[in-house]
Amino acid sequence: MAEQERTCRTRQEKAVAWAATHAGELAGVGAPLIGGAVWSPWLCLLAAPGAAAWVASELRLRRTTRTARTSITSADPPALPTAPPGHDQQATGDGDQAETAGSPERKEAHR
Repeated sequence: MAEQERTCRTRQEKAVAWAATHAGELAGVGAPLIGGAVWSPWLCLLAAPGAAAWVASELRLRRTTRTARTSITSADPPALPTAPPGHDQQATGDGDQAETAGSPERKEAHR
């Protein structure tokens, strides 16, 4: 049986995937910083070109994927469910009185 692909990932899975894909950049910036803390602060200067290259790479990636990201985020959100058939709105007798914060309808709308 083929396993179904999961579409929802946890924050931990996202963080591990990010760290795995950016391992080279992390090593290029982290190794000189650690070396600078251990041996000589001058080694920290070696982290600057690595960080600059990383920033340039991320900016280039962000520019090239702008259309894909906007098409995903600009999709219409799903419609909110309507009241089930036969469900009458509770009449309070006072037309301008607002619902109480603890009403079941209000709680259901915010789930």
